[in-house]
Amino acid sequence: MATTKTHVIERIFLGRWQAEAQPLSQSLVTIEDIAAAIRTHNEQHPNDTLSDRNPANFFKDFIRNRKSANANWPERVLAAGFTARQITGNNRAFEFVPLLGGQVEPFPETFVPTADTPRREIETVSLPVASRRLGRSDESWLVQVLVRLRIIETHFSLYSPRRIVQLDHLQMSVKLRGSEIDALFLATEEVDGPRYDEIIVCCEAKGRRDDILEDQILRQVQAVFGIPGVTQDRAIAIAVKAIGPSEVFCVEFDVISRAEAPEIVSLTPVSQTLYVLRPPIPGIGA
Repeated sequence: MATTKTHVIERIFLGRWQAEAQPLSQSLVTIEDIAAAIRTHNEQHPNDTLSDRNPANFFKDFIRNRKSANANWPERVLAAGFTARQITGNNRAFEFVPLLGGQVEPFPETFVPTADTPRREIETVSLPVASRRLGRSDESWLVQVLVRLRIIETHFSLYSPRRIVQLDHLQMSVKLRGSEIDALFLATEEVDGPRYDEIIVCCEAKGRRDDILEDQILRQVQAVFGIPGVTQDRAIAIAVKAIGPSEVFCVEFDVISRAEAPEIVSLTPVSQTLYVLRPPIPGIGA
């Protein structure tokens, strides 16, 4: 069943739709565009209103859950051959983009474990009992568990195609302009000969009800190079999602250089692993 946001997105799209086989008059949607469309909708439908106080989160909240986003994406927009991707910064909210060849869902499921995904058990007895009593389903608790159990270190040592010899946790919840990184690490990689190089690692954490969003991770990689003090010229994105009770799915993406980061539009997965926490940890995957 269509939501109020469905009608607002459709209104914005139809205001730019010219005809089939022709480009949109404008594909980029700004925060002001959203606010204006909401106000127009409210005026015409006083019994079906939506607040225009926080248009910056309008699309972010819409695509947070893939199943909901697919169910509520406007049928007329999909029939015209368009989906959308989130863009932030400089007053931007999202952009209408054409469907790829053979794409039938506006937001297809991309990063999920398969039958070939390696499974590995992780011990949790080293986590204090007192911490377990405070277990929650939010992302900050998931990140804390990742760090304390060294799950990211385990992944890079056993499943990454890169020769990472050291990984240091730098910070949690790094708030940047237009983006937020759940955890930041510094990886030391052994390169040709007895030489080492540093790579900044951006970690995105998702709870069971939220999906791994490629555009969101791309923005983090692009933003990390702007942090004062970050002099490294390469970055790796890694996404971790709780997919079931005490089950954590991890995806590592290919390295991105500082020079190519501003123009990159997609990520390339290079490894993935499903970690099973034993004994179970309260809150993880709940």
